[in-house]
Amino acid sequence: MLERALTEEEFNAWKLHPGTKALMRILSAKREELRQQWEGGSFTDYTKDTTVLVNVGNLGTCKGYAFVTDFTYEQYIAEIEDGEQFGSGPAGGSSADQTV
Repeated sequence: MLERALTEEEFNAWKLHPGTKALMRILSAKREELRQQWEGGSFTDYTKDTTVLVNVGNLGTCKGYAFVTDFTYEQYIAEIEDGEQFGSGPAGGSSADQTV
């Protein structure tokens, strides 16, 4: 399926959509919950290796939440240019303007 890149206006409209805002609130709350659990020592185990593994896993989860909640249009463009996932033609543009 061929797709085009979102325009900045479309991206901003998506960020302001009630569904997106609800998702961002959930992810922000999950991120804060992980921070609070870490601060409270919930990810500390009796063995050093287990503590490291648990902390690395949760750090990755927290960074994933942050990646989505802090995502900007500039990051979006950089991501799709790096991956060459979409064409940059206007909505309804010809398939010659688009790449897979």
